[in-house]
This record gives sequence, structure tokens and C-alpha cells, in this order.
Amino acid sequence: MTTIRRTLALGIAALSLLGVASLAFAQDDILEANVPFPFHINSMTFPAGQYEMRIDWADRRVTVIGGQHAPAIELFVTTLAPSPHTTATDAHVVFDKVGTTYTLSELWAPNVDGILLHAIEGKHEHEVLHVHHGRD
Repeated sequence: MTTIRRTLALGIAALSLLGVASLAFAQDDILEANVPFPFHINSMTFPAGQYEMRIDWADRRVTVIGGQHAPAIELFVTTLAPSPHTTATDAHVVFDKVGTTYTLSELWAPNVDGILLHAIEGKHEHEVLHVHHGRD
């Protein structure tokens, strides 16, 4: 009976260490975009400018940070776009465009599933910006 308990305790400890190790190696993806037009996220409007979009995979959170005249916003990731359609070096940000209104829609970092932040129903166009990618 003692051997079974010891084996069970060692198994639980090993699984716990694996969980901690996987979180330790999870890195944030950072997309840096120069957005040449004003755009919307939820009900907020953001001016054209330089933005950092930080993807925190462990907490399933995206933080969009702009310059001094742009608000910062934090979004929770609820939908992953199916299968990566980026390469090892390609990163891009997608905006849905209706008329002259742009809405942040998708984020794509290299070699991972994309993040769907917003979907416009009905007729719209996509504006794709290829952006700089980094890791934190």
C-alpha cells in the first residue's frame, strides 16, 4: 500500500511540474503595427498611429497599446481562428472595413492559430497589415 501511495504522489508531482514548465515556456507574442487609419475596438475609437498588440496566451488576453493620444484596451480571447495561415516569419493584423469604418478583427502571429476578436456580419472588406513580430 505504501508503494502505491508513493507512486501516486510521484505521478501527481510530475504532472504538476509539467504544468508549471509549460506555463514558464509560454511566451507572449507582440505585434507592432503602424495603422494608417482610425479604427474601432468594441465601442472605442482609436486614431491612426503606432500600436503594440500583446497576445498573452497563458491568460488568453490581448492588450492593445497605442501612443499618447490613443487609449489602451484589454480584450479576452474567446475565439481562435482555425489553423495557422501564417509562415514562420509572417505576422499580420486584419481589419474589417465597411465604407470608411475599420474594425480590428483578427491577429495572426507566426506559426500559431489566429485570434478572432470581432466579426462583421454582412458585406465587408478585409484590410490586411503585415506587421513586425516579437516575443516577450
